[in-house]
Amino acid sequence: MSFEYLTDAVGLASAAIGMTDKAVSTADAIRKLFASDKTPDKSEAAKLVGELAAELTAANITNLKLSEALRHLSEELRKEDQFEKEMARYAAYQTAEDDIVYKVREEFAGEEPIHFICPACLKKDRVFIFITGKGDYKHCQLNHTHTYHFGSTQWPPKRRRAGIA
Repeated sequence: MSFEYLTDAVGLASAAIGMTDKAVSTADAIRKLFASDKTPDKSEAAKLVGELAAELTAANITNLKLSEALRHLSEELRKEDQFEKEMARYAAYQTAEDDIVYKVREEFAGEEPIHFICPACLKKDRVFIFITGKGDYKHCQLNHTHTYHFGSTQWPPKRRRAGIA
């Protein structure tokens, strides 16, 4: 999970609290101005009301940004939870030729056939991509350069030349 969203949300929350505190102070100043027995200074009152309006607008904008940051954070946490649940279905598996891939655990296969997933795609992009192919060499469905050696034949397989038995 990216801590960028968390950092943004905490920063916005701190800013929103500061703006709210400032707006409360301005509202208190307006209340004191009108609470005294003297006639309030209209220019001072207008200035404070203008400040309060600006502070409340800024707080509202910050709260909207905070809501968006929290939505992103919630989505990141949901994706992380989903990834962890899917990852729990697999275990590291060492092929006969010492390549490491991920294999679905038999208890989680259910209706699916036993299969392998590409560790390179899993680690780099956090995606579950099947490893396919026949024979000793199998490859990632997404990136054919991710090749895994399951048996003992050499790579690349030796090819016969035409006319030679």
